[in-house]
Amino acid sequence: MEMWWFSRVIAHHPYTILMIILIFSSTCLIVPLAIKKFPDFSDPQLGFEARGTILAQRLIAWQNLLESNKPRGQLVDNPLEYYHYVQQLNQQNLQNPIIQNYSWIEKKPKNKKKGGKKYQKQINKEEIDKIEIKDKWEELIELKNKNKLDMTKDYKSQDYIDNENFFCNLPSSAYARVVIGRNSKDSNLWSMEGVLAQCYIDAELRSNSHFSSLCQMSIEYNNSRQKCCRSWSPANYVALLSNRSSCLGVTENDLSRVETLLKRCIYYYQNRRLTSNCAEDLNCQKHVPTECYMHNAAYHLLHYLLDTDFILDREQDPQNKLNSTLKYAMLFLPIAASSATLDFYKGLNDVDLSYGKFCVKGMHLGLKSILFDRLLVSDSILLLTGFTFVTICIWAYTGSFLLTVTTIIAVIFSLGISYAFYTLLLHIKFFPFMNLLAIVVAVGIGADDAFIYCKIWERGKEQKISNNGLVRLVQETMKHAVPSMFVTSLTTAVAFFASVVSNVTAINCFSLFSGMTVIANFFLMITWLPACVVVSERFKLGILSPANFITRKIVRPLRLFGDKITIGFNSFLIKIVINFRWCWLFSLGIVAIICCIIVFQYPGLQLPDTADFQLFDSSHPFEKYDLIYARKFWFEKHETIDNGDMLPLRFVWGVKPIDNGNYLDPGLIGTPEWDESFDVSHPESQLWLEKFCYDLRAQPFYRNTLGPLLPNCFIESLRKWMQRRCEDPIDPHINYMPCCEKSKFPYNSSTLQRCAAEANAGLYRTPSYLWVRNGVFAGLKFLREPNSTQLQISNETNSIIMPTLKIKALIVEYDSIYNYSLSFSNMDQFFHQVETWMQNQLKNAPLGMRGGWFVSRLEFYELQRTLYEGTLWAMGVSLILALIVLAFVTFNPLISLYAIITIGAAITVTIAGLILLGWKLNVLESITVSTAIGLTVDFSLHYVVSYRACTSKEREDRVKTALTQMGGPTLMACLTTGAAGALMLPSCVLAYIQIGIFLLLVMGISWIYATFFLCPILAVIGPSSHFAQFQYPRLNLLWNYLRKSKSGNVPDSNTDNNRARRKIKGRGMWSESTLSTSSTVCQFHCNEIETFTRPPPSPSLPPSPSSALLQ
Repeated sequence: MEMWWFSRVIAHHPYTILMIILIFSSTCLIVPLAIKKFPDFSDPQLGFEARGTILAQRLIAWQNLLESNKPRGQLVDNPLEYYHYVQQLNQQNLQNPIIQNYSWIEKKPKNKKKGGKKYQKQINKEEIDKIEIKDKWEELIELKNKNKLDMTKDYKSQDYIDNENFFCNLPSSAYARVVIGRNSKDSNLWSMEGVLAQCYIDAELRSNSHFSSLCQMSIEYNNSRQKCCRSWSPANYVALLSNRSSCLGVTENDLSRVETLLKRCIYYYQNRRLTSNCAEDLNCQKHVPTECYMHNAAYHLLHYLLDTDFILDREQDPQNKLNSTLKYAMLFLPIAASSATLDFYKGLNDVDLSYGKFCVKGMHLGLKSILFDRLLVSDSILLLTGFTFVTICIWAYTGSFLLTVTTIIAVIFSLGISYAFYTLLLHIKFFPFMNLLAIVVAVGIGADDAFIYCKIWERGKEQKISNNGLVRLVQETMKHAVPSMFVTSLTTAVAFFASVVSNVTAINCFSLFSGMTVIANFFLMITWLPACVVVSERFKLGILSPANFITRKIVRPLRLFGDKITIGFNSFLIKIVINFRWCWLFSLGIVAIICCIIVFQYPGLQLPDTADFQLFDSSHPFEKYDLIYARKFWFEKHETIDNGDMLPLRFVWGVKPIDNGNYLDPGLIGTPEWDESFDVSHPESQLWLEKFCYDLRAQPFYRNTLGPLLPNCFIESLRKWMQRRCEDPIDPHINYMPCCEKSKFPYNSSTLQRCAAEANAGLYRTPSYLWVRNGVFAGLKFLREPNSTQLQISNETNSIIMPTLKIKALIVEYDSIYNYSLSFSNMDQFFHQVETWMQNQLKNAPLGMRGGWFVSRLEFYELQRTLYEGTLWAMGVSLILALIVLAFVTFNPLISLYAIITIGAAITVTIAGLILLGWKLNVLESITVSTAIGLTVDFSLHYVVSYRACTSKEREDRVKTALTQMGGPTLMACLTTGAAGALMLPSCVLAYIQIGIFLLLVMGISWIYATFFLCPILAVIGPSSHFAQFQYPRLNLLWNYLRKSKSGNVPDSNTDNNRARRKIKGRGMWSESTLSTSSTVCQFHCNEIETFTRPPPSPSLPPSPSSALLQ
């Protein structure tokens, strides 16, 4: 059977091939969309977390431990209380055996007849979860009902100001808000002009047609009328403290008096003596002057409405010499920050939110994710614009509308096949929005492959012979085009799959989806595209014959004009590259060295300094609020994770630090895996744990904790509790044995388990603030019995016999001296200092305590570390794989080394450019950096292959040949891809903007370094035709033998011609035609003079040695 039997199938049965591919691809495209849910991008930050690393597995295990400690979990803190609850439930079931199969019983409605059956309802977990979920408005209403006073007073007159009800509620982060700032440095919001600006902007916001339907209402005049509540702004609070009816009545004296009040109260606020409800808290009023807690206005102004630099405390400004200038003010609207404000936000586009020298700088309406989801779809029109641009290029190149349409369909099919494999074969449910960027990759690769195949097809058409000509044309075209498409797809797919070494979920998903898209595109281009070309060829035969008017008057002049431009450009490019080669080498080399310093020394790859992923352009008001202005107000500082709280020291035993969930699905974090070797009840474990806690408090990173936090180290609290007398001093009949002073430390296992449970029961009878911190209860965790049926029931008393208590986990928690920070260096120092000490302690631990591990609030730190290390690993792996591909293509280590140096320099300069543009190494940036190698290797690959294919012995002649053949095409590829990226820049979505910038940079820099750095290197120290050239004569002989045995019917003259051509070409080298540039070579470049001076055609093109890869 002939090796290229598929060529005959394509030539004779193209419609069959098209139908098979159409059915298969359509099925892959439709079935996943029909049986699977459409991807949801409402939470764009989902998947931006590390999975699989040592620390990431600890964080997941910690989450699983907290889930297990919830009411439906496997663990319980107070097992005695749980035992009494089960005993009480068992007694109720014995008294009411009819209803014991139901979990919850609801009373019968009053309108039901008494003789009917009992109204019963079993509430499942989903219904309970729905009950627990509260809407933002419910939270606000509860807050209002909690703080509101009697509003049923009779108003004596319309001008009466009820100070207690001036505002409907207290300001809260649950409300929508805007930041008002100044446009010039000499402006002050704490002035009459600033007050008027606040009033005007507030009125403009409230005049929105959707405001009345969203606002919180207040009742006035004996419940006779409702209106929207007042907004919380500094101007309105000054009006409240000055007994004004509105902010328009505020005077300069009012501002001065309130400013003096704030300067007096800032000391109490900074020391946390002034609280949010000090007006109702008698303890707070003992330490704070009366004027500071009146209406709680001072606290609200300082905490919510004024920027942090307006009023300084006594330590910063002891004599109040600094001028107080209010730069930014917060204005809270009485509407909930939620997705319901979308229409309200759209209505703001027609409103001028500025007054004089002041304007709205940023806003938070609670719809950032929803708006991103909408814009992600609406701004996709820019992707379609780039898609259309590439389509026009394909149409202009091929001259066939049918072939253009089928190529675009192939791109869509490649995405569909990849999505089917992604969801149905790999069973990956999570589809991050970054996977949409694979569309750009699919379009570019699909167009590149179409250009390559059509160029080789056009060259071969002139040599087609009537004897089985179409079959031979398809065969020869595929021999040359398929290896070229294989190399292009391989280098790109390798760059994507190399990012799998990252431990970030979103990056892994993108790498898999994009890599599979490239592979699917390759298989479509060797099946679907050749069949489409055959069909297109049959339709257009004779249309462009020499006698055709269009050919003579339009096509031929265009060809001649294009040839003149190509010849002039090649001549100019050769001159500036060869004549100034030393200048290019030194200048671009110095630039590369400087960029290495920028990337690896200063400023270096900047890690993200905010936990919020940026979704829009930095000029968007939502992003300006999150990135700039949110940090200028105290309430945002306290509510965000970067609030300066002390980092906890948490040491866990009993749970293995293992993440057994699905790393490609952020919603599947698995279940806890218990450490069966854990045994804290053993006497040796008790002694070691006591010494562990003692040594921990002696460490420099330990912070002395104020107050009686009882369960920090349970063994110490238990020893003190066990020192009680065995007989109760009030009731002598009560005996506490063995949990009393007669039991000596260390206790036996049964005594420890029983007494620890009783101690926890007593702990639960104390105020919770003494033993619960941030919702976490340190100490022992006991195993919960799954249900009452597994408990032993006494037949005599019908009471439950409590099983032996089993300790499953232990948490030891203290405070550290480190504050939570988004700085990677600070968090890295904290983690390694504590982790090193912990590992040293575990070396001397008994067998039952060796499975402990340390964890803290390190989620963002681990994401930063994983992004940095994963990006470097991905770059290294991609460079190594690219070097292997280059070495395999050229069979010359020197050329491969020069090419990889050029690629590395281009990558470094590109990354340095991104750093200087202010990019920080977040998830999207990590993807772009790791895929840059796949985009830069193409140009260098074309140049080095063309250099090696030249038969001249002079370096300059070989470089001139490479520039002549590949200079113009590579430039066109650079301009085409760069233009497609430039079309994405007008988007509001940051991902689209960054991809556009990246394409412009990487295409321009890679072409410059491939042309003006690699070619001068080859011109100066490039190897000769046979120097350092590896050859494989045995493989060549085998290939020649197989080819002769399967083409014996070819005339001898043709065989001699082919042999002569192979001799000239040399061995161990791929032909230049197999590595034609991707999206650049126009079929019009073959001019008429070259056609007339061309030697007589041979029945077949010279075979490419790389075609052995396909056999």
